[in-house]
Amino acid sequence: MASRGRVEGMKYRRLYPENWEALAWECKERAGWVCEFCGVLHGTQVVSERTGVVYTVYLAAAHLDHDPWNPEPRLAALCPSCHMRYDYSWRERQRWLELEQLRHRLWIDAYLANECE
Repeated sequence: MASRGRVEGMKYRRLYPENWEALAWECKERAGWVCEFCGVLHGTQVVSERTGVVYTVYLAAAHLDHDPWNPEPRLAALCPSCHMRYDYSWRERQRWLELEQLRHRLWIDAYLANECE
């Protein structure tokens, strides 16, 4: 992983706009190189609460709308812990929405089946 800006081996890089490195850099600059959720400084050595291992915090420009293809995304500079928490809560909301859509579809199908009888 490079220091400030270019991330090597980024997952799904092809989904991101060509100017991603510049967008990510601007996001971190705007945040003052601190996590916008918890305030930890980029490059700080911290101890993992889960494993006890010391690691260096590298901020990521996180897509708040989970839309890497967007050339003008809403971004937040987040540390790994906050980024994972944010993504997890978003995935949970998505799962809930899918479940609600399924429940609605089943209710509609049952209603229509009763109407046809």
